[in-house]
Amino acid sequence: MGWLMAAHIATLTIWSAGLLYLPVLYMVNRKEHNAETLRRLRVISRVAYTRIASPAAVLAILTGTALVYVADASGAWLAAKLAVVTLMGVFHAYCGHMLALLGHEGQHKAQRHTIAGWQLIVPLLLIPTVLWLVLAKPAFFANMEGGPW
Repeated sequence: MGWLMAAHIATLTIWSAGLLYLPVLYMVNRKEHNAETLRRLRVISRVAYTRIASPAAVLAILTGTALVYVADASGAWLAAKLAVVTLMGVFHAYCGHMLALLGHEGQHKAQRHTIAGWQLIVPLLLIPTVLWLVLAKPAFFANMEGGPW
């Protein structure tokens, strides 16, 4: 079980880093860069999403599912953690959507879309929340055992 936990932590760390890095890439002011720099930015964004963050997300979810099964985990804290991980997955899909909108998916001219700072706030809230739910298993959820979860 130790190797499974290590794999889960490693893939979750990589996925979390991707969720933090992608909005930063999307917020780069494209007006201030030349064509070659923008081309590199498109390549970096696409590689970060498709070859690093997405596989890490899949592996984090698979190893997490295996850990739940192996450890026979249950309880309200687990339901809360899975809800936050679901929100991370939704944000990950949103990052993929933004990648396409910004013209990184084979389009030569990027469309204009507003990339706001809130996109960086979302992973900065979700990642510590997951860590808190896993590491602390808050006492609040201990009183809810035996509920509908």
